[in-house]
Formats: sequence, C-alpha cells, structure tokens
Amino acid sequence: MSEKKKPSYNNKELTRHLRELAAEAHDMDEGGRVITKGEAMGILLFKKALGGKVRSIDDEGRETEVELKPEAWAIQLIYDRMEGKTPQALPENADRVTAKDKVSDLAKQRINAMAGATDLKTSGPPPMST
Repeated sequence: MSEKKKPSYNNKELTRHLRELAAEAHDMDEGGRVITKGEAMGILLFKKALGGKVRSIDDEGRETEVELKPEAWAIQLIYDRMEGKTPQALPENADRVTAKDKVSDLAKQRINAMAGATDLKTSGPPPMST
C-alpha cells in the first residue's frame, strides 16, 4: 500500500498563498466598501492590542458587557511590524538534508576510512597478567 505524502510548502509558497487569500473580499462596510480578509485580520489584531468592552446577548436576551484587557503579544506584533521588523521565519522542510548533516557525514566517512586503513585486528583479548 502506498502512503500519500502530504504536500509541503516552503516559506515563499506559503506567503504567496496567504497574500492571495488576504486580498479576497471578506465583508462590506456601511458605505458599501469591500473589506478584504487582510483588513479584517488587521482590525481584529488592533482590537486585541487595544482591548476594550464587548457587549453580548445570551440566549435569554440578557445583555452583558465584558472588559477585555490589551494583549501584549498583539501590541508587540503591531509595534514590530510598524518598525519594519520581519517575523521569524518558519523552519524549512525537515526532510531536507542540511549542510551541517553533510559535513558531519563526510567527517564520519573520513574517520571510518582512516580507522579501516590501520590494522586494529587482534586475535582475542589481551593476555592476563599474573
């Protein structure tokens, strides 16, 4: 039975897909202007960063108001992006052989070749001294 391999994306492909999705229409404002998914996400991010009050109505029709505190991670993300700092890159595909692994394998091969060139064979354990 052959296993289906999950498709893998590198950072550039994933970013390209996310940008395409962010440009899609998500909603419309009162003036009839289209709000993209990217804009909607930015609005949500600012709401998380600023906090505020949220009103909700339960099943019985009672209105409650909850105070949301500002989220430090959202503030930091917005600040970093406004300062031009880029987010940390995602790790590349784990199946790929890295330069570090190649160098390590080469070193092992050389050591094993040198060990094989010497005559380390013995005819058994060393004699016991009395």
